Amino acid sequence: MALSLNFPADILLWINLMYLMSFVAFSLPFAKIISQYGVKRCIKLSLLLLLISVLISVFSINGIMFLLSRLIQGFTSASLAISLYVMIVEEFDDNELGSALGIVSSAGYVGMLIAPSFMGFVIYLLNWELAFLILIPIIAILLILLNKIDYEWITEKRPIDNKGSLIYILLMILFSYGMTTLDDIGIIFLVICLIFLVIFIKVERSVPEPIFNFKLVRNVKYVIGNYAAMATYFTTTITITALSLHLQYVLDIEEYIVGMVLIIAPIIMIGMSGFSGRLSNRIDPRLISGVAMMFLCISSIIFFFLDFIPFNFILVACALQGAGNGLFSAPNNKYVLTLVEERDLPDASSVLSTSKEFGKILSAGIFTLILAVFIGNNDLGPEHLDPLLIQSTNVMMFICILVTFSATVLLFYSKYKYDHDPNEEVVRFFKSIAPKWAKKRMDDQYED
Repeated sequence: MALSLNFPADILLWINLMYLMSFVAFSLPFAKIISQYGVKRCIKLSLLLLLISVLISVFSINGIMFLLSRLIQGFTSASLAISLYVMIVEEFDDNELGSALGIVSSAGYVGMLIAPSFMGFVIYLLNWELAFLILIPIIAILLILLNKIDYEWITEKRPIDNKGSLIYILLMILFSYGMTTLDDIGIIFLVICLIFLVIFIKVERSVPEPIFNFKLVRNVKYVIGNYAAMATYFTTTITITALSLHLQYVLDIEEYIVGMVLIIAPIIMIGMSGFSGRLSNRIDPRLISGVAMMFLCISSIIFFFLDFIPFNFILVACALQGAGNGLFSAPNNKYVLTLVEERDLPDASSVLSTSKEFGKILSAGIFTLILAVFIGNNDLGPEHLDPLLIQSTNVMMFICILVTFSATVLLFYSKYKYDHDPNEEVVRFFKSIAPKWAKKRMDDQYED
């Protein structure tokens, strides 16, 4: 793809970044309007637009045309994802809703991990255009099945925050572009982004039906769960990209072997997902998610030494990543979505989905910036210096280590802080030797 469309190295990741930027920018606004105009109707329109965008991708004559198709695919995918969440919220009973949303989120996780390895085989055996053409029969089947459904999901019409939606879309676009181009123009974009953020918060607090439910962020446990989801997608998404580049350009491994390596994580994750869901019924989901995040952190540490370790260690790291993803997804989704009240569940679902996609775009943006700094406009290929790509991967993996480690600490802290029963004997001992001001503070904390 890079050779046929003449993509330089610092633009190559915009293929994914354009899609993710569009997805994140439109997710929250779509969550507010889809159910009011009909879920089935919006799904049909989104599928038709997705079909058109796929054809544009296949018949693109230059990079700009291809990136435009990725932009369309981003917001149509956002519409489909949110429509699915709204459909489930409307269709399932309260006692089944959390489990249903967890299963759907896990299925999306599996698809995200399987796609790169499967498409590696397709590209190796045939060409990259077929990777997009495969979507056409899938879209056709979905449209046929959708036409067999007579029921339409429509909720009570409420005022839509058009001003807030527009500001949010501009905010996410400015942030995405500014973060990946930290030159003079990029810094200006980030400054403008901060101004838009202040305006967005002010506007959202003044309207009765804001697109962002600020009440959710007051729940620290909910915020930690969303951060952990963001950290997981942050690490997993960029690890797939970085590992694929390293195997192909540094180790000079054929695409079909790269696909076999990348498929290790999805296979293990599929096997672990059902087990982790049942395990979360007996063990606190935060503990399971924390252990899963430890696996992801260890795999990132192994990938940090990618240029020094034998090939078998790479396979072990892929297995650890699959185990971490499989253990994390269902328990964390279940935990986060059961923290909120029933009326806030659609908002909570959209924010959780946005957190995951934001993790993708953040990691892709940071890696794009790292590649631009280390490699610049040089094309990736045999003539390019491998050490620069290795250094870029090392820096990115170090960031992944920091992100996963912080998420691990926060998950265990959430369990200790909010569900910890203090030892009364220890409390009485320290109160007996503490000064008066400390005793008062301990009494207040113990009451809380």
